[in-house]
This record gives sequence, C-alpha cells and structure tokens, in this order.
Amino acid sequence: MALFAHSFNFNGTSSETCQLRLVGFDNDSPLTTLYEKSVIKGDIHIHHPIPVRMGMKYSDVLKIQISVVKEDGSVITDSELRRIRRWLNGCNEPKRLYFTGCENEIFESVDYYGNFISVERFEPTCETYGLKLVFENIAPYAFAKEETHAYTCTDSLNIQLENTSDEINEDYYPVVKIKSNVNQTVTLVNHSDNERALTIYMYRDQILTFYNQDKYIEDNTGIFKMDDWNLTWFRLRPGMNDISITGNCIVDISCAFPRLAGGQ
Repeated sequence: MALFAHSFNFNGTSSETCQLRLVGFDNDSPLTTLYEKSVIKGDIHIHHPIPVRMGMKYSDVLKIQISVVKEDGSVITDSELRRIRRWLNGCNEPKRLYFTGCENEIFESVDYYGNFISVERFEPTCETYGLKLVFENIAPYAFAKEETHAYTCTDSLNIQLENTSDEINEDYYPVVKIKSNVNQTVTLVNHSDNERALTIYMYRDQILTFYNQDKYIEDNTGIFKMDDWNLTWFRLRPGMNDISITGNCIVDISCAFPRLAGGQ
C-alpha cells in the first residue's frame, strides 16, 4: 500500500531536508501486512496425516516500501540523488525510522529500527522523477515510542510497571540503567516473575546500563567484573509487574514495547 505521510525521519534526519514528499506510484501494492506467521510442524506420514505442531514463528521481519518525489515535482538530479543515497546508506547499524502526518493510523505513534536495503529510480522518461525505497525493520513488528521510568531509591522501593507489549505471550527485556550512590549491592526483584532477581555489587557513582534484550552491559567506570553480578537479565512478564528495588540508587527502566503495526 502506498504509505501517505507528511514526512519520515531516519537516523535523525527528516525527508523534508531533501525536499521529498511521500506518494503512491501505480504499481505500489494495495495491501498492508500487519504480520505474517508460519506453523512449525513435523512431517506428514502415511499413518500420521496430521503433522505434530511445535508452535508458530514469524515468517520474516517487516519491510516497508516508501515512494517519494520532490516537493515541487521536478527531476531529481544526480547530485540530489547522491545526497539522498549517502543519507539512507550512511550507517550499517540499525537506526530509528518514524513517520509524521500519516494518513493511515497504523503508522502513527510507532517507531521502526533498521536500514534501507533498496533504492530504485522511478523513470517514466529518461530522467529520475521519483524513488522507491525499501526499509527492513529489525523485527516482525514495530515498537511503541520509548518510555523511561525513573526511580530514586534510598533504601528500598516497591513499584509497579506494566508490560503493554502486543506480544502477549512473551516476556519483554527492557534497558535498565542503575546509578549507585554508595558502595553497595543493588537488587531488582520482579515478584511477578517467580521472584526473579538481578543482583549486582556496585561502587559509588558507578553507572551500569543493562541491555537485557541484546545481552550486554555498559559501565561508565570500566571496573565492572562478572563476579559482581548474579548473571540474571531483568525482564517483564506480560501485564502488570510488581517490582522491588533495594539499595541507595537511581534506576531508569526504558521500554519500547512491540506493536503489531504494519509494514508491506
């Protein structure tokens, strides 16, 4: 489906900077894929015509087709095309993509993270009047706008945090940043997850950021040791989570929950 929006922003730069607007070409697909899954199953045998089902999986990550022309409808010059390609192709790591002024509400209020994997010229004559772009997302779904919950704990603190992911059967692994105010052991316990606890010994003014989904930790001091930690990644169960924090610390929990908003 042609994605009609006022503009899109990729890697911190708006399409308006390149004087582009989103349009629909005649051969753009009329369909929007929200998601696509396939069944994981065993083989069919002569005596077992019904295969054993082992679950379901997403068929692929989302891909988004974006068609653009210049604001004034003029030809895209070679120098302009080079600038656009340098912008869209300027990074190998996944970057944020979002749209503003969308006609279709499924593209509003969500972010995508990924890369542009294809740029095609639209050349009804011998000159370039438009571009067809393909963006590949890192996941089979979009993400809600990132929200950060900040907590200040002097000794112990009980909080509630709701996992609003559209993946209602899956745990969610947020980004957790902890700043320790003294030398101490800091503990985060999710009582809604069978008392699962993250325990870490920290030093004064040390800041540790746990990227729980990607399984790595950043340390502002460089003195973190694996022996300081109980090797448990923090996660949120579907629905409301009852959590306790122990320690003299500041804790930020950042979430960008999955949303079953479309691609193409």
